[in-house]
Amino acid sequence: MRFLPPGFSNQKKCRLLGLFFLCCAGIALLAANPLDGETIPQGATLEVRLQQPISSYSTRPGTQISAILVAPVSVSGQIVLPLGTKIEGTVISVRKVGLGVVHETAEIELRWDRVVLANGASFAIQAKVTQVENARENVDKQGEIKGIRSTGTMSHRTSGVVGTLAFGDPIAAIFTTAGSSSVLRFSEPEISFPIGTEMLASFSAPVEIPVIERKVVPPVAASGQEAAELRKRIRRLPFRTYTQGSNVPSDITNLAFIGSASAIERAFAASGWEPVDDLNAQTTYQTVRSIAENQGYRRAPMSTLLLDGKAPEYAYAKTLNTFSKRHHLRIWQSQETWEGESVWTSSSTHDIGIGFSKANKTFIHLIDTHIDNERSKVVNDMVLTGCVTEVQLVDRLWVPKDAKNGTGEELITDGKIAVMQLNDCNAPTEEIPPEVMPLQVHGNALDRSTRQTVLTVKNNILRDNVGVMAYSGIRYGLDAKKRKEDPAAPREVEIGGEDYRIQQGFEANDSYVASSSDDAGTQTSAATEGKASGKRKASWAPPSVEIGIHSGWLGYAGGNGGLIGYLFEPTDGSGGQLLLVLANSFDPGWTIGGTITLNFQNYFSHEFSYDHSFTTLNLGLGVIDNELTTASQDALFVFAPTGLQTSQFAYDLLLNATPKTSRWRPYAAVGPSFQLMHLSDAPIKKAPNYFKLGLSNIGLISAAYSFGGTPPLEGGGIFQFGLNYGGGIRYRVAPRWMVRLDYRETLTPQPDFWSKSKKDILAGIDLGEYNLTEIGPLLNGPMRQMHATAGVSFTF
Repeated sequence: MRFLPPGFSNQKKCRLLGLFFLCCAGIALLAANPLDGETIPQGATLEVRLQQPISSYSTRPGTQISAILVAPVSVSGQIVLPLGTKIEGTVISVRKVGLGVVHETAEIELRWDRVVLANGASFAIQAKVTQVENARENVDKQGEIKGIRSTGTMSHRTSGVVGTLAFGDPIAAIFTTAGSSSVLRFSEPEISFPIGTEMLASFSAPVEIPVIERKVVPPVAASGQEAAELRKRIRRLPFRTYTQGSNVPSDITNLAFIGSASAIERAFAASGWEPVDDLNAQTTYQTVRSIAENQGYRRAPMSTLLLDGKAPEYAYAKTLNTFSKRHHLRIWQSQETWEGESVWTSSSTHDIGIGFSKANKTFIHLIDTHIDNERSKVVNDMVLTGCVTEVQLVDRLWVPKDAKNGTGEELITDGKIAVMQLNDCNAPTEEIPPEVMPLQVHGNALDRSTRQTVLTVKNNILRDNVGVMAYSGIRYGLDAKKRKEDPAAPREVEIGGEDYRIQQGFEANDSYVASSSDDAGTQTSAATEGKASGKRKASWAPPSVEIGIHSGWLGYAGGNGGLIGYLFEPTDGSGGQLLLVLANSFDPGWTIGGTITLNFQNYFSHEFSYDHSFTTLNLGLGVIDNELTTASQDALFVFAPTGLQTSQFAYDLLLNATPKTSRWRPYAAVGPSFQLMHLSDAPIKKAPNYFKLGLSNIGLISAAYSFGGTPPLEGGGIFQFGLNYGGGIRYRVAPRWMVRLDYRETLTPQPDFWSKSKKDILAGIDLGEYNLTEIGPLLNGPMRQMHATAGVSFTF
């Protein structure tokens, strides 16, 4: 107590000392629980980005996971958790599909349980996943992530319908199976979330947090004069896009970038956005596949929108594993500059589903109508990279608040544009720890093949029956009435000292407020120029897939189907022999079929084809050395021609004379074939009753359509392998249509109609005093089937 002045009594000293310790305790308590802290309420939203992969196939329960915030968290308009804050969590449970014996779908449950601040401090939270951004997976109310069922996808159902159409024809079934498998894949049912996957989570309980110092990105124009000049530059920018070809007013611009083209490219690459592919035949095919298979296509093309009559210089998208949901934007370079750097303007929207437009009579993307949410998403992603030095929201009173896009959906906005000043972005912020190892996301080829078989068989037994399909249809219809679109989660940004949050229930402004500035006429000119743009030019990019039909002539050469003989000789050695010869011959006919051609290489194509031909088989009877019947009796043995039908499946490797970019493509073809020949009617009429050898049994041939071991003369079929070869030419008359002329030959063994039936033809005949000797069948070398066809193909 030496620091106290003299004259203090011991009692006063003790009281003062007690007060000193009480103050110290209070300071310590305040340090542990600051009075100016905040409480994050239950139900508040976290937007996080994974820093390591997660897979239902190989991730184990109990695995520790981490993520970063990609949108700030605020309470009462005050940012309490800034961008980039680290969030830690745990994998609670995992269920994989494996071989599909037990489970058809995968499940993962995650919990976020800790926040780690930039200064190393941390505190516990309770948060469950509510949505995986732009994913095909769904999240239930308990926070469990549910994977898709492979046999429930459009591709699998389509394959089932096509396969049903081939019922009763095994060759057609082979073609539909091979064709659908080559065009549409079996969807992967395991859940796989790579690094960078973004999720939304909800706080399950309120949490007290300390006040956190945050850095706000400064505005582009700090002074009033600069702000006025920036607004003037923004006023000169066109703000409304138009659809290409139809010239319908569409999206509204809501972003502007100041910087070089290379800086834009590096910034979007660092933030996980990808440039989209051009819209052509090949990418159209990939898009169709991704929709049908419920699989992702991260660089799926966009339709072209024009701004001031120009197509965009850049188009970027961010999605996960589905085509129906994605963030996307288009960027145009303007004539404006700011402090010597180029000004680029952009329109951004969030696709949240697929719908059918009655007006356009086609499928369209449905968007989050609160387009300011997407503006905030882009700003947050750009700021998080460290490539943005200044950001500012600029009011645009001249932008209509009640606009609609090109497909008729509302565009709800406050009309502001977010202006971002970019640096060179040569050293963007790294988010992913370098030690993260990749995960195995599915089994090997044998495992996947086994799983596909098991899941398909289970689906056929459990669902592909009339009762279950009817119930599912009724249930879906009833559920559709209850389903409602959840409102889009509001996004916040930290820009220019202004925290922005979209107001749910925002009402569109009915009025169009025009600017009185001297450059007000610029937008009208831009709109007019956009409308004056020409029609969309068709893309002649080479097709990936051709789906065609054809028909033409079919003939035979090099064989006649063989013959068989029956020799009757008296047992006593006397004369009077009778030799009956049954022989086949083929008449030409016509054929119809389809092809699926895959153009994955420049000069080589792979083609699956199916042909069904209709020709005629003639059965002739010859009587040699006949001493038992008269000529008039011989004439009674008349055999009516019968139909001969052939179903053929073939795989051909096409060697094209020109690359796939050429419209004219002559080619040579070679490959194996597999076919089934069967008779459509009984070819032999019943013999006369008075014929003393009782040969009336010859004509009893069934025309039933049966296969397997049934003899062909009794309604069965003849299966044959062969060699297919030939050539032709294809000509692309339009970007989506092609005509073709083909000549093919199929070389097979001579079909044997006799061997399985030669003992049955005369079965039950009382030979009496005669011995019977069977001769043959005699088959004369190989048979050639000649196909000359013409057809048309639709191309992707």
